[in-house]
Amino acid sequence: MKEKIVDRNNALTDPKKLVRVELKNAGFDINKIKIPDRVYLLADDIFDEMVSRNVGEYRYPLGGKLYVFNKNENIGFIKGHMCSPAIATQAEDLIAGGVKELIHVGYAGGLQPELVPGEIILTDGAFNDTAVARLYGYDYDIIHSSKDLTNEIEEMITSAEILYKRGLHWTTDAGYRETWGQVMDYRDKGALCVEMEGVGLFTIANYRKCVATGIYVVSDVYLEDDWKLGWEGNDIKKAVGEIIDMIIKSIR
Repeated sequence: MKEKIVDRNNALTDPKKLVRVELKNAGFDINKIKIPDRVYLLADDIFDEMVSRNVGEYRYPLGGKLYVFNKNENIGFIKGHMCSPAIATQAEDLIAGGVKELIHVGYAGGLQPELVPGEIILTDGAFNDTAVARLYGYDYDIIHSSKDLTNEIEEMITSAEILYKRGLHWTTDAGYRETWGQVMDYRDKGALCVEMEGVGLFTIANYRKCVATGIYVVSDVYLEDDWKLGWEGNDIKKAVGEIIDMIIKSIR
């Protein structure tokens, strides 16, 4: 009897199979619905602010509650999951459902001393301090965002006359374990800020031949003798409003 050869590196699970069943159970035939090509993954209160604008409606249970913009059904938004493993799973589901472009809008801690809360960062990719990338075969120091999509978002930001900085950042799995040694190390490498989702999202985008990028609002800044929080002022709220206005204005 011929021995069956099994690929030991082949994943046993297929997100497309699960997504198809979940949509069917909710009353949707994946072959007969229009899933947006582009989806914005918004941090909790950024998502809440977008919903409050009444610019879209909840449409599909895909990766969470996927909303579709009223003026363009090819673009949607969803509450982004927190941390690399969670947003990686969410990205898998969204891509399995047909999404082609993923844009994360979240918060980050500033690493460079000149940064202040409320500044906006557009990322070219993230220094990898997570487990997700390794498990997908992307055990690299930097997981890059998609250059063409990042350039497109930069054009949107520039057209909206929003001040921003562009460069690399750092993604870590441990949100409360940024040591001063790490801050100095990643600062010296040129990282502008630190957050928890970028590497997870960019890994899945690369793995699934999709595109993704990220926009971050600086919510706090790490200094040698201080942790400067920005939640008590209006700078963060103003920055979030500018980004939401930009997204809505770009919907055609």
